[in-house]
Amino acid sequence: MRTIMLTGLLSLFLLGHPALAAEEHPEHDAVMQVVGSFFEAINTSSAALMAKITLHDAMTYSVREQEDGQWLLRARPQTYDLDPANWGPEKLTERYWDPTLLVTDHIAVFWAPYDFYIDGVFSHCGTDAIDLVKVDGAWKIGNSSWTVQKTGCTKHPDGPPPRSDGVRAAMGSE
Repeated sequence: MRTIMLTGLLSLFLLGHPALAAEEHPEHDAVMQVVGSFFEAINTSSAALMAKITLHDAMTYSVREQEDGQWLLRARPQTYDLDPANWGPEKLTERYWDPTLLVTDHIAVFWAPYDFYIDGVFSHCGTDAIDLVKVDGAWKIGNSSWTVQKTGCTKHPDGPPPRSDGVRAAMGSE
């Protein structure tokens, strides 16, 4: 709960300082490099890469849409995702677009819609929110949160991702 409150306060602080959120911030590219590595870790099932860019005591939060229309919160330590045994054999593809990045000298927030495919088949969509902190000169992921929606999804503007054979997924598989 404390982490959720801190995330909210951080977001309010950054939103109240729009000049700090400008793409011209000198840390913008360094932060986006870590965000890019986060998605690379998911898309390559690399627990090692996730461990490299994440604080060990980070938390993950997902808010999942249930069949009855209710939403379920799941919170767990990031250490779960740092264990290679918790990564399955499926090919995961998560893509974001239209990101918002708010940056100050030592904290940043990334926010973007995303779509998610498992073995080339559409699974869900949602919104990602990633909190980053600069520790000992390096940007690390402090916490990540996301929604998981199965209905009313907006998908990536580029259409479905290519399958492993390079062909885009058939529209019927979405």
